[in-house]
Amino acid sequence: MVDISKRPSAPWHLWAIAAASVVWNGVGVWQWYQKVTGAPAYWGALTMEQVAYLRAAPLWTDVAFGVAVWCGLLGALMLLLRRRLAFNAFIAGLIAMLAHAVYVLALSNGRDVIGAGGTIFTLVVTLIFVVQITYSYAARRKGLIR
Repeated sequence: MVDISKRPSAPWHLWAIAAASVVWNGVGVWQWYQKVTGAPAYWGALTMEQVAYLRAAPLWTDVAFGVAVWCGLLGALMLLLRRRLAFNAFIAGLIAMLAHAVYVLALSNGRDVIGAGGTIFTLVVTLIFVVQITYSYAARRKGLIR
């Protein structure tokens, strides 16, 4: 049995990063949900070129994006609950995000369709996954998450 009295209390930054991660990844899940359910608000905000591009994309890209955002949310919730598997969930999310990004940025004309802003946003999302992975790894090593 694990003696939880020896576990250090959670510092403020764990709660702040976990809460921010829940919100960030929750927005990603919401965006994915709107896309796959065909929400008019989502599709109406896109240009005709973007709609054509997204509708022509292979199904696996939607699956990869879905896995990325759901694993990100799962990792964030695990971090909030101080579970060490947060690290694994963030790793899985990053792998799925990279698969999606490779299609958008290298295997298709996605860069032309999403423009420089979309390309930068894709890189920012990837960087945020790396930050979440790094933080959860450090928290696990320090015993802040079990």
